[in-house]
Amino acid sequence: MVRRAAATLFVFIALAPSARAQPVVLTETPAAGDGFRYSVELDLAGKMTITQDGNKQSIRLEAKARHLFGERTLAVADGLPARSARYYEDAVASAVVDVEKVNRALPDDRRLVVAVRSSEGTSCFSPAGPVTRDELDLVTEHFNPQCLAGLLPGKAVNVGDTWPVAPAAAQAAGQFDGLIKNNLTGKFAAAADGKATFTIEGTAEGIEHGAKVTLTVAATGVYDTAAKRIVGLTWKQKDDRDQGPVAPASQVEATIVLKRQSVAELPKELTDEALKTVPRGDVPAAMTLLRYTDPKDRYSLVYPRDWHVTGQTDQHLILRLLDKGEFVAQATVVAWKKAEAGKHTPADEFKKAVNSTPGWAASRLLEDAETVSPDGRWLYRIVAEGKMDELPVVQSFYLLAGPQGDQAAVTFAMKPDKAKTVGTRDRELIHALAFPVKK
Repeated sequence: MVRRAAATLFVFIALAPSARAQPVVLTETPAAGDGFRYSVELDLAGKMTITQDGNKQSIRLEAKARHLFGERTLAVADGLPARSARYYEDAVASAVVDVEKVNRALPDDRRLVVAVRSSEGTSCFSPAGPVTRDELDLVTEHFNPQCLAGLLPGKAVNVGDTWPVAPAAAQAAGQFDGLIKNNLTGKFAAAADGKATFTIEGTAEGIEHGAKVTLTVAATGVYDTAAKRIVGLTWKQKDDRDQGPVAPASQVEATIVLKRQSVAELPKELTDEALKTVPRGDVPAAMTLLRYTDPKDRYSLVYPRDWHVTGQTDQHLILRLLDKGEFVAQATVVAWKKAEAGKHTPADEFKKAVNSTPGWAASRLLEDAETVSPDGRWLYRIVAEGKMDELPVVQSFYLLAGPQGDQAAVTFAMKPDKAKTVGTRDRELIHALAFPVKK
């Protein structure tokens, strides 16, 4: 009897470690119709580096953001959600750049947003209409939960096992337009009380808005083994960003805390009826447009998002055009002196002002014509080759006049070999410029 009891105890002890070491399946299978509720909070600190007159200057950068939203998966590709509808209950961000404080919030009429993930990055739009660049950044630059399933190994693993993070997930998590290198590695850390803890560590490199970005990641996630999904993630990253065509260099550290809940019933804002205007196929270009209104309400723009606002003063608005991440042209918008209703600045007077532009020396005139815009407004266009501060350029000068005497001058500058790439996009931006309607 004693020997039998001892033998039984021996077997129990021998088998116990094996029982504790049972592998755990860490996988998610996203499907159209899945519904979740997310809380995403960001805390960021670091610096931007700008170059002025050949001298580099560091500027303090701090930011906090909070996003609360419901999400419905509309389509899946590469094992990850590829199209998701989101309704934001709250989307706010505050930043300190040097000593200037900036606050951003999503307006009530733009709370429904669709996120589309592809090999070219993640693009968001609102079915309700154009958003501002700040509003677009607010809903695009928070951590993208479409990556979550790709952080997992998709199979049974034991504590201590590691796996490579899927490239599509690394791109979405890093918010890259294109992925260069992916050295992110997952590791099964522990399991207890129906929860599995895993880590994500390593580096990833990619391109965002034409600038190279290197991320160093140290993240910890929690997986619910019964629900078979990630329910929490603390994502810490160091972000080293080169200077790009539309943003300065920066070095920041960020901590993101994500919480996730499955919802049995979709909120009314994400039902089939609420999403009937959301395209299931290609997104129409009109749904991706951005809007800008001059602070003094002298003009407004509804324009393609490959134009990026890079500078603004009381008199000037500066935009840069990117084509597949490459800087190809710059536009400067100036609110021109107002004329009497039904009149405009004479063409010769505008031409004289163009020729007296500091640093500009025209060598060959390509076009000089008065015309009419598609909506009947007077438009004067001068196109010339020459040098700007000794650099060869092609410049297009426009003067647009509205029926009430409102006027705007727009100058486009590009290297000669980029003129074909720009094509008609300068004219399209001019046609998108609107003046306030007088009542």
